[in-house]
Amino acid sequence: MVFRGLLSGALRDRISLFYALIFPAAALAVLAYFFEDPGYRRHLLVGVTALGGFFFTMSGTGFEVMRQRQRGVYKLLRATPFPTGAFVSALTAARGLIALVCALFVYVGGALFLGAGIAPAGLLLMLPALALGTVCFTALGFILGNLGNTETQVAGINNLFVLPMTFASPVFYSLEGAPRWVQLLSEAMPLRHLVAALQAAAAVDPVAMIRPLVILCGFTAAILLVAVATFRWDPDARLMRRA
Repeated sequence: MVFRGLLSGALRDRISLFYALIFPAAALAVLAYFFEDPGYRRHLLVGVTALGGFFFTMSGTGFEVMRQRQRGVYKLLRATPFPTGAFVSALTAARGLIALVCALFVYVGGALFLGAGIAPAGLLLMLPALALGTVCFTALGFILGNLGNTETQVAGINNLFVLPMTFASPVFYSLEGAPRWVQLLSEAMPLRHLVAALQAAAAVDPVAMIRPLVILCGFTAAILLVAVATFRWDPDARLMRRA
């Protein structure tokens, strides 16, 4: 019941759906028009696929968590015997499922648009990477929503994550020639490891997926713990209060 309600609410989030589907498709079309190199186009396809899921899960979840808490929805849920961890998991699963489907639409549609081949094995390898990435970034969105009490606050905190993570990750370009400090900063960003795992999957190289997936698992576990620890049923409650 709770999962179905959260899933329905996520499907009504038109702004997040725009950034999950329309924005990555438009970015791919525009950049592919100016850059005809096949290698770059394949890199870009993987990058915008990861980026769309990143926007939908992290940014969309942050605003939804804040709004529902301010409306008192969570206070009503608090009156039921529903554990915090179960609620966080339900919302993560609901938004993650939609993000996963959107990412597959972007990748398959982009590959057909570019005339690139789609390896069935590569597509299958992408599924666990995308699933793990959506869990990681949905949980990160929870933290954004937990920290902010207004849309302005959540938007400001969201930008602190979105901008460095987008431009310090190999979404639109390779970081091989970047300064060493940029590469080190990128290693601290989960989006970089999601892109690396998806690139390995697209190349049907499961061995190359191991390192980024292991690192992404570590990020996901740590972020989930923080999301549960900072979750607030009441807008006036303090952070890190025991549920």
